Amino acid sequence: MIINLGDPQTLCALDDPNKRRVFRRAWISGERLEPILIDEIGYVHLAGIRLRPGGGWPFLGIPMREFSGQVIELEDILGQQISELRDRLGEETRDNARFDLLEAWLRARQRTSPTRAVNYVLRAIQDSAGLARIGQMAKEIGISHKHLLREFDRCVGLTPKVFSRLCAFQRVIQSVGYRMDAGLSSTTSKFNQSAAHKCQFSTIAPIATR
Repeated sequence: MIINLGDPQTLCALDDPNKRRVFRRAWISGERLEPILIDEIGYVHLAGIRLRPGGGWPFLGIPMREFSGQVIELEDILGQQISELRDRLGEETRDNARFDLLEAWLRARQRTSPTRAVNYVLRAIQDSAGLARIGQMAKEIGISHKHLLREFDRCVGLTPKVFSRLCAFQRVIQSVGYRMDAGLSSTTSKFNQSAAHKCQFSTIAPIATR
């Protein structure tokens, strides 16, 4: 979630940087499998909130799948509320005061929380670096596989399988490190990736695997 206190920011399409969308006041990005390319021009002054997986549902009250892979103007969702918040942030002169204001705003908006089943699965997937078995977890929780998938999709915006792939990918990146070279990622490690890992990871980032 980004509140813009500076000049408008431009979002460029990954496949064609000439395709652009201008965001002026505030926007939100859902869970995604691709990076975001922003052309920062002019005065940049942003206040951002990074919510953990499943963390957006309690404050927005909208199925998180509606935001997956997208960047959406917050005014289209929250209307005048976000404009008033932006104005109040702009009036503050200290960053700490802005953080306090954002926290108070979020607490006031909290309506619910992800179900216990979703929290359990999120922790299990993250603790296992994406290796947890969804069917087994559904049995442990005592709900059907389909019901778990629906709840996870509503609260997180991704399927457990895709979220598991992201966690596994992040664990690999953290363990081997990576460097950026002309916009492309390359890695060197002793990590023995299977063909399935290579296929899954290639959908998340342009990493060359051998």
